[in-house]
Amino acid sequence: MRYNYFHGEKLSVLGFGCMRLPVLDNDQSKIDMPQVEEMFMYAYENGVNYYDTAYPYHNGFSEVALGEILAKNNIRDKVNIATKLFTLEIGRPGFDPEKMLATQLERLKTDHIDYYLIHGLHGDQWDRLKNEYNIIDFLNEKRRKGIIRHMGFSFHDSYEAFQKIIDDYSWEFAQIQYNYLDNEIQAGDRGLRYAQRRGIPLNIMEPIKGGNLIFPDYPAIDEIRAKHGITESNAELALRYVFDKENLHVVLSGMSALDQVKENIAIADRCSVGGLTEDEKACIDDIRAFLESVPTIPCTGCRYCVAGCPMQIHIPVAFSCYNGAVKFGNKVAQMRSYNRDCSNLADCVECRQCAEACPQHLDIPELLKEVRAYFEG
Repeated sequence: MRYNYFHGEKLSVLGFGCMRLPVLDNDQSKIDMPQVEEMFMYAYENGVNYYDTAYPYHNGFSEVALGEILAKNNIRDKVNIATKLFTLEIGRPGFDPEKMLATQLERLKTDHIDYYLIHGLHGDQWDRLKNEYNIIDFLNEKRRKGIIRHMGFSFHDSYEAFQKIIDDYSWEFAQIQYNYLDNEIQAGDRGLRYAQRRGIPLNIMEPIKGGNLIFPDYPAIDEIRAKHGITESNAELALRYVFDKENLHVVLSGMSALDQVKENIAIADRCSVGGLTEDEKACIDDIRAFLESVPTIPCTGCRYCVAGCPMQIHIPVAFSCYNGAVKFGNKVAQMRSYNRDCSNLADCVECRQCAEACPQHLDIPELLKEVRAYFEG
């Protein structure tokens, strides 16, 4: 395993993302503990020392699983735990960063968090956390006491918001969504460069875009790869693109099976900054152009359709799942979101309030039937 150095400490270049662990009965709360223990321990024994979880992952049981497995195998002090303050709870009754952190310490069976992040931060949330919850005093106190060793944030907003947040606190690291399709959205390439100028290393999440860049059965992608003489897997091509960048702290992979753990460790050992070849770059450019040409449902996610839905169907989510599956030729990668958020599509009563509200004039009831037939047929 290759390592980066952070404040004199070795961090494996590959981090284990604990959001997509294997489960039983398709229930995100029922983690398959024997399988996950085997995965965690294989990763640990092969040099992975950074494990990234969060308060809501697997309905809270990701933190529980990680804590139990590290304690059982007596390796808590040999690895780094990263977890996150769940900011989507802001404004809800009982939101209390102090209580949330205490719960996380209990779940993780530890007295400190090595890398603590404010979760999915955007500009408005950061302002509320500062002004309504005195979050800066909270963070500084926990750092001073050693309960939080290193402080960062994860991010899904605009570059401008990223720049503002970076400048507003003494962050030690940040975490962004980044891959060869998402290099011009959110923080993007500009965010990579700005963080480097500020001396703030970055964690990378979604380097394979939640599995979408694997393309398990996609002849058009295979043709592009053959044109450029690419022989490595699609997963490796995506990871090589990310590992090619400078100023990275850890690249996180949300692994859900032991073979994925083995593959990603082997790939991480083969990759390096500046290691992406010209053929690989050209192949990625062509894949990107092709995917942008794939026709999808032109939903903008404005959510006007949702307000009047008597059955409370998550219409934009359903369309997003469908678009992702069709664009990337990978239904499996979207099933987790579809099963979680779109279980009631059959309840549509075809009242057509959604279609009347849609600025894109989409025939939403008919499109929902297509989506359901695609995923459930």
